[in-house]
Amino acid sequence: MNKFLHGFFSFGWLKGLDFLPPLLFRFFLAPIFWVEGSRRLGLFAGDDVEWWNPLTWIDGAVYQQGVDTLSQAQGFLSIPAPGIMNGVIGGVEVAAAILLIIGFAVRWISLPLMAILLVMGLAATSFGTDLVATGKELLMTHGYMTPANTGITSAITLFLMVLALFFMGAGRFFSLDWWIHHSYFKKIVRQETESGIRHDHDDPFDVDTTD
Repeated sequence: MNKFLHGFFSFGWLKGLDFLPPLLFRFFLAPIFWVEGSRRLGLFAGDDVEWWNPLTWIDGAVYQQGVDTLSQAQGFLSIPAPGIMNGVIGGVEVAAAILLIIGFAVRWISLPLMAILLVMGLAATSFGTDLVATGKELLMTHGYMTPANTGITSAITLFLMVLALFFMGAGRFFSLDWWIHHSYFKKIVRQETESGIRHDHDDPFDVDTTD
């Protein structure tokens, strides 16, 4: 009975499918960051793009639009050096999209992504105005409110998904991170076995926290 209850509440029988959440998160986030990053950089937006000439990949006029958008942000936080930050943010977003698709260095790329989402969310939000609007909506609906689809709401949603990826990793089986870890892990275990040493190793891709 105890074994049944443990399995019933821990869902240990679903452990073989724990690769699905990080995989779906990656495939959901990758196109979002690709579109945002390429739009910010003006990547492949020009009419004279030549795939063998990287100098034609970025359209200067579209890039300047991204710079203007950052410089005109009227939120809680202003973006310093928008001419440089536009390139940095766009570059990180494009790189993140590629890394998320192939599942490589997902935890590392999650760190700058979370920083970007935090900064962009603050730059798009006026705390005082939002708090007043939220308070009015809460009072008018007698304690119940539906979150509006605002810039800060989208930033928080994406931030939480990236944060989840940071702790879960890229997931098993369908990521380069897992294959690299799996390869080196077997070598480490073999070396320890040959040396007469055996240590328990935590699985960095284990998303089950019920143990």
